Amino acid sequence: MLQIDLSVIIPVYNAVPLLERCLNSIFIQTTQYSYEVILVDDGSTDNSVEVIKARPERNIVLHQQSNAGPAAARNKGMELAKGKYVAFIDADDYWNDGYIEQTVQFLEEHVRCVAVSVGCKSISFGNPPCYCPAFVNDNSKFSAFVIDDFFTYWAEHCVPGTCSTTIRTDVAKASGGMRRDLRITEDYEYWLYLSTFGKWGFIPKILYVSDGGIVTQKQGHVKKDIERARKSPDMADFEKRIIKRITEVDAKNYIKVRGRVSRVLVYSHVITGRFSLGRKEALCYGEHFPKDKIGILMNIAKYTAFTWWCLAYMLRWREYHR
Repeated sequence: MLQIDLSVIIPVYNAVPLLERCLNSIFIQTTQYSYEVILVDDGSTDNSVEVIKARPERNIVLHQQSNAGPAAARNKGMELAKGKYVAFIDADDYWNDGYIEQTVQFLEEHVRCVAVSVGCKSISFGNPPCYCPAFVNDNSKFSAFVIDDFFTYWAEHCVPGTCSTTIRTDVAKASGGMRRDLRITEDYEYWLYLSTFGKWGFIPKILYVSDGGIVTQKQGHVKKDIERARKSPDMADFEKRIIKRITEVDAKNYIKVRGRVSRVLVYSHVITGRFSLGRKEALCYGEHFPKDKIGILMNIAKYTAFTWWCLAYMLRWREYHR
């Protein structure tokens, strides 16, 4: 039996509005490599399963399970994967042509890399496209490269996207997969953890597009995000398996990433009413927060309970009324 080159894993939960588009973006890829598409239905209550079963392609694998969250769905996909490499994509996003060909080819040519990411374009209603990292765009001409210092790259540019990364399957499985107990930032945690197993590559081309929020926001996506934020961990819990693998050489640069992640977690604590925990974490990790407006305000406000609570109430009000 011939080895499959790539397993594409798609967690599916009530994904009817954009599922067909996502699947089409995969099946129209121009590539020399073989692939399978594993769809893990995570307890959908709409017609997602019927849409999948109606597809004519024979390289589709459908697994159905009770709702357990995106991390559990991705882990199940990795368990089922037969490909040499594995990639994730959400059912409401899509890949541009070239994603499979270029990411698989990169990993074939760079055996010391455990993963490779591509540029991402995010589109939201009423706003110009946002590119990640900021130095790429639709016309980028840069060549692919191996990231020399993953932690510094993350801190200065951006976190690899869950749907813009292809991984070696053996490493993905050996690492133990994503943490099921994290219902928010589980992707951040996994990429940081995975990066301790080897080098990371980057292809500076926009091969992944995220615009599903335009539709899902109308379906109460903001409310769901807040519910997920209620389950955000503190930093010690977040990094408990990462910190064990950080070498003395990497420790200094890891602090930069810790600051970026902790800012995200503190914001989650604040918008869900856990003001005291948010302030405690800001006092501990705020020195390394990104220098954006909210990070700066948090560092100013954290020194007294009164100023912190004023900022926290303002941020929480803004989140619930956006």
